[in-house]
Amino acid sequence: MPEPMRSRRRIEHLKQLAYDCNLTNEQARTFGKLTATATWEKLLLAHGLEFDRNLSVTPNTVAVASQESNRQINLLEWVDFGQLIAVTLASAGLSVLLLSLWPRINPLNLLPPIKVNIQIGAK
Repeated sequence: MPEPMRSRRRIEHLKQLAYDCNLTNEQARTFGKLTATATWEKLLLAHGLEFDRNLSVTPNTVAVASQESNRQINLLEWVDFGQLIAVTLASAGLSVLLLSLWPRINPLNLLPPIKVNIQIGAK
């Protein structure tokens, strides 16, 4: 039983099929570049060999938008609550840090402190 190919690239499968049928690189070079899939397809077709022209869909491919069904996604599926809580806490921590360090990081006195004196009674 022949050992299955480990590569998932289509051109590698076409090359292996050509080599199994005793076709050489020099014969393939007459049809184009050796790195092009179309070259190996033309070589196999010229010698009357059959090969799978359909690309098989592997499980690690992403579905195209046209293949996706029209289903509704609710908020609970769309939001990752762990990340939402982490971003909320990080934002709150950053704002507390900035407010506590504001007198030190305000060298231009963009918002100078306002001092209000309230005097009660007459002197």
